[in-house]
Order: sequence, then structure tokens, then C-alpha cells
Amino acid sequence: MKLTEQQLWLIAALCVLVLIWICVHNSKHVTAARLRKRIRSGRFIHYTDFEENWRTEADDGTKTGYKYNDFSGCYVIMIFEKKVHFGRFKNYDNIYIGQSVNVCQRVHNHFSGKGKGDVYADIKYGMEAYVRIIPCKVKKLNDMEKKLIDAFHATNSYNKTKGGAKLTKK
Repeated sequence: MKLTEQQLWLIAALCVLVLIWICVHNSKHVTAARLRKRIRSGRFIHYTDFEENWRTEADDGTKTGYKYNDFSGCYVIMIFEKKVHFGRFKNYDNIYIGQSVNVCQRVHNHFSGKGKGDVYADIKYGMEAYVRIIPCKVKKLNDMEKKLIDAFHATNSYNKTKGGAKLTKK
């Protein structure tokens, strides 16, 4: 069977489209893998350390705790059955990702029972919680949160949505 020139062009175009789709698809996975690696290699704070430093004061009376040094950002809370050693933040049992213009206050709420109930319940029943806070400009919070939720497949855990809060006007 001999193919016409038009059929050859059609097959070539189809091959190009398939290659573009593969590149785009793989690019998304590579980007997510890089983001996961960057987050896992950063500084995680155990929930007890975070809470211990929630409200602190220096010798000169300067207030220094997380409460007094808040900023906008996203956070990744990972839950483990046992304490993490040697920075191995890969095999978590559950994960919760969020954002806030007052990110430290929001994390504190989760750890003290005024936020995501699942996170607080895990802590209450002996699980180990760690948080990684990612400073972020307010206008980029939604995008960063969505990327983190997607990269960590957090909707398979404690996140019920794909992220991106809607700002309410008062």
C-alpha cells in the first residue's frame, strides 16, 4: 500500500502533536518533582518547636516569637507516625497544604486545635507533625498553594480542594 503525500503529512503532524503532548506532560511531572525536592530539602519545624517559639521575648524585652514576626506564605504540614531522622521527609502518612497572609498565625491555629481538625487530631493522638513555611507575596499565594497541592497530591490526603482561595471583599 502506497501512502499519498497528504497522508504522510497527516501522519507527520500527528507524530508532532503526540511528541508535544509527551513533552508537556513530562514537563509538568518534572516541575512537580523539583518542587517536592525543594520543599523536602528545606527547613521543617517540629510542631512542638513551633509552639515553643510561638511567643518568646528577648532579654531586652523585644518580642521575637513567630506570633510577632508573621508574614504571608504557604505551608506544608507533614504527618508521620514516628519522629523524622536525618531529614527524611519523603514517606509521610498524611499531608496538609495551605496559605495565609498571616502564615505563622494560621499554622499555630492548626497546631492548637483551631484549624484543620485532622492535623490537630493526629497531634493529639501521638503522631509527629512537621511544618515547612514558604514565604510568598500575597498576589502569588493562590498559584503557589495550587502548585504545592498538585505536586504533593495533597487532595489524596487532608486537602479537599485543589487550592486557590477566593478573596472576599468587606
